[in-house]
Amino acid sequence: MRDPAIDQLVQYLQRTGGDAAVDERLLWIADENALHGLAAVAPAANITLISNRFDVAQRARELGFAARFSDFDFTPLADNSIRTAIYRISKEKPVVHHIINEAWRVLAPGGELVLSGLKQEGIKTFIERAGGLFGNAQSRKVGTVYLGTALKHHAAPAPEPLDSKHYSALRLIETPQLDFYSKPGLFGWDKIDQGSAFLVEQLPRILQGAGRQPTSLLDLGCGYGYLSIMTRDLALERRVATDNNAAALLAMARNAEYYALPVDVVADDCGGQLAPGFDLILCNPPFHQGFSVDGALADKFLRQTRRLLSAQGMAVFVVNQFIALERAAQKYFQVIEPAGRNPSFKLIRLARR
Repeated sequence: MRDPAIDQLVQYLQRTGGDAAVDERLLWIADENALHGLAAVAPAANITLISNRFDVAQRARELGFAARFSDFDFTPLADNSIRTAIYRISKEKPVVHHIINEAWRVLAPGGELVLSGLKQEGIKTFIERAGGLFGNAQSRKVGTVYLGTALKHHAAPAPEPLDSKHYSALRLIETPQLDFYSKPGLFGWDKIDQGSAFLVEQLPRILQGAGRQPTSLLDLGCGYGYLSIMTRDLALERRVATDNNAAALLAMARNAEYYALPVDVVADDCGGQLAPGFDLILCNPPFHQGFSVDGALADKFLRQTRRLLSAQGMAVFVVNQFIALERAAQKYFQVIEPAGRNPSFKLIRLARR
């Protein structure tokens, strides 16, 4: 689905990116929304892209951009080194505040921050807050999109930063069920997902019914690593956790360290670069929003799961009751079995044969 807020920034880049002098550096701050707009912008020597999404950074590099994959870590960028920063705002307020703060630091005197977003996402408020930090801001509406610009004054003193909730720091979340490290920027970052908890509760029964114990595990779309952590009592020879989100990988690695759990943490787009042969794949997939299912993303998860399973392996997915995963899985699996159900979620067991 196209994003009109990205389309407006693409038009800006098409007008200014390749025409600017090489020493007038432009920083494109890109999350998952940017993926569809990459091919419409010509790479240029003065454009640097930073993304917290592995697939965005990977695609940008393939197209010829200088791209960095990180959890929006701006520390490699020197103070006052960027002429223009453009950013389609993210969903979470701490992320947006962190990026606005860092944009002020890296922008040169007279540099410009360009923001875009939709009204219901709070873009007007973020433009106002950027204006408070920078000392000025202007906004205009283009269709359903609001565009804002803030200029860094030549002699501006260091201002009081916006409250980012210490975005860059992992923090320990203590719950009656489990203590874990997490951070803003992850879906459900400060709680235990009830679908994942249901999968973990039912997993011993599912494994017993399968008749063989797995020796290798893939946590596909691991988030902060709840599923991996909760398999720590299984006698596995190998655990791999992968995610597309840089914040998830940082949290997963920290939780593996916290629980002294050997886990290979891999940055990847739906396991596309991993070698096959896993006995067990666990997945709480991110391919729905409300009651709308992203069919292309669902297909990608199922296709990669089929490729990554060993011949005798099995995958267990947990999804909301309304998601017709069974129908989508028929394209890839011979074994598609219900493995558990509660009022909100269902478990589906998948196997190649």
